[in-house]
Parts: sequence; C-alpha cells; structure tokens
Amino acid sequence: MTWAIAHSLIRIVLTLIVIVKVTRFATTLNRVERFGLGMMGGCGLLTVNVIWERQQSPYDGWAGTLFSFGAILFLFGRTLRDWKHQRANDRMAAQGALWAERKAKGLPLEP
Repeated sequence: MTWAIAHSLIRIVLTLIVIVKVTRFATTLNRVERFGLGMMGGCGLLTVNVIWERQQSPYDGWAGTLFSFGAILFLFGRTLRDWKHQRANDRMAAQGALWAERKAKGLPLEP
C-alpha cells in the first residue's frame, strides 16, 4: 500500500512537471521533444489507475508502454538538438579561427 501511494504520487508529480515544461518552455523544445513529453505526461497519468486496480485496468499494458515510448522520443529529440548545437558550435569555432588567422596576417576580415 505504501509503495502504491508513493508510485502514484511520483506519477502525478511527473505529469505536473511535464505540463509545466511543455507549457512554459514550448518554444525551446523541438517537435519530437514536445510529442514525447506529451505522451509521457498523458500515459503517466493513466498508469495511476493501473497501480490502484492492481493491474486489472484497461490501461494495464499499453499506458506503460506508451509512457516508455514517450520517454524514448523525448530523449531522442533532446539528443538531436544537442548534436545540432554541437555542430553549430564547431562551425562557429572554425569561423572564429579563420577570422583570427586573417587578422594576424593583416588580411581583410571579410573575404
């Protein structure tokens, strides 16, 4: 019983965190992250019923599975965003190095 209460509260808090993240920071998330968070929030809330009915709910199998799929989508979207950010940083660093090299040689800074 204690674990069921703890698990239910954790799922509800997780759903609230997802709601805040999606509504307050929607412009900073890409589509895959938003969709994954939406699945996590919705299906996380559906699993509370499964906990209390001791796996005798119509949401028994698929709510947990879709919650996990939402987490995978969110993490995949986050990884894509990190890769793009790193690639942009590398490109800017290369341009900065080229600019510093041209400046040191006394060449015009604009090609």
